[in-house]
Amino acid sequence: ARRRRGRLTDVVDQLIAETARGVAAPVDGTEDLLESYRPREGAAPAAYDEAVDETGAPRPPYADVVAAFQRLGTRGLRQRDYAIVDLQRADGVTFRLRDQPQPQVFPVDLIPRIVSASDWEHISAGGEQRARALDAFLRDCYGEGAIFADGVMPRELLDRAPGYRSSGRLGGPGVRNHVSGLDLVSDGPGRWRVLEDNLRVPSGVGYAIAARALMRRFVPEVFPRGIRPVRPVPELLRDTLSAAAQGGAAEPGEIAILSSGPTDSAWPEHTGLAEAMGVDVLTPSQVWFEDGRLMRRRAGRPAQVRVAYLRMDEDLLLSAGGRDGQPLGAGVIEALHRGTLTLANALGNGVGDDKAVYTFVPHMVRYYLGEEPILDQVPSWLCADADSREHVLGHLGELVTKPIDGHGGLGVLIGPDATYAQVAERRREILANPERYIGQELVDLSTHPTFDGNALRPRHVDLRVFVHLRRRSGTRETEAISMPAALSRSGAEGSRIVNSSAGGGSKDTWIMTDGEER
Repeated sequence: ARRRRGRLTDVVDQLIAETARGVAAPVDGTEDLLESYRPREGAAPAAYDEAVDETGAPRPPYADVVAAFQRLGTRGLRQRDYAIVDLQRADGVTFRLRDQPQPQVFPVDLIPRIVSASDWEHISAGGEQRARALDAFLRDCYGEGAIFADGVMPRELLDRAPGYRSSGRLGGPGVRNHVSGLDLVSDGPGRWRVLEDNLRVPSGVGYAIAARALMRRFVPEVFPRGIRPVRPVPELLRDTLSAAAQGGAAEPGEIAILSSGPTDSAWPEHTGLAEAMGVDVLTPSQVWFEDGRLMRRRAGRPAQVRVAYLRMDEDLLLSAGGRDGQPLGAGVIEALHRGTLTLANALGNGVGDDKAVYTFVPHMVRYYLGEEPILDQVPSWLCADADSREHVLGHLGELVTKPIDGHGGLGVLIGPDATYAQVAERRREILANPERYIGQELVDLSTHPTFDGNALRPRHVDLRVFVHLRRRSGTRETEAISMPAALSRSGAEGSRIVNSSAGGGSKDTWIMTDGEER
């Protein structure tokens, strides 16, 4: 426990649990890991557990998986868990938490999450639809602004959106939303809702790939047939980046991941993806501009970067100094104007992450695509609107309230879990700056078994799905592709906030194929 998270309280909790209940191996060689599992333990009364039914028995898709783990028992699971943590630490698979000065091992839980083929068909179709609509919105809001002129969205929404930047007009023709991450939650069998969109630097696909490799290595006996492989993801990402270049597809040597460096919380993901794609990861201090082109050194010689996969904050990029000591901002602007550089994702895409803009995505789907939304989203209210604000203030103790520019769970207040003082403070904040907040209906996030070192415990989970957009070769048509690697994140004990920055963990996500689900 100390190696995993660095918290002494985890060690104490584990010691108490072990000495209280004992860890002796059963006589028959199997152990009922679900004996003390309570699906609703630490969850909302209506929470749905994806793997265990109300009687405490595994649901059919999980029967074989649970049986395999029963044979390993608590002791065997703990040994595998320790081995995974040690390898992660040796390989540097870490993530920096908000409240921790040093990066910690990015937890990978041993109990995989299963997404059925029918659920995945629904999720991928809805995610691809949503990504196309948001891409159309980004091009429109930085272009003609037809959606505002036609009264579908209020233009003043952009005045309050922190992610809306004048630099967004430099996106150039074609796709802007090359890689998007959609966070989904489930509140029942086959019921999925979009919680938020990530269009700036959506992270996590590298950790999903790493989780599969760890599971394959340390618990190979649990894998059934019919799981979609994650191996194609790096090649698919490289193809998406290659197609983003203007004037013809870019070669691998002309593609680079642009990162702020080892201090970035997702630096291990940046380096891992670069290695898997056969491209380099660069920091601002390693690049410069020459004759309107972004340059770097490759094999000891200057070489052009035509596509930069942007995995750092755009303000940091524009203000940073390059290899030659000159600020990069002016060079980026010139290169984007000339078409010698494509940034994926484009500058200004943060407006699509905005929680207020989120409320209008269903309208975007109908307006730009002429289709009905496939995926539902969480009912939301804009506090900038007087009627909506009155509703939110009247139900603060029942709703979730968020700042429109929040990320990683920052500023989120869950009404039923909040104290009277916290609710009162949020009321004051909304009254002082109503345009900064939205209210959302509280979703009873599903739970999933998580091994805590001693037993299986229910923890809330969400699902990050990755969608790529690219132009079809030789055409002006845009195609959308869902990656076969999704990141399942589990919350900390007693928390409904599920994300990596708040100390949650991850799970290997098994996306099943037709006819092979068990």
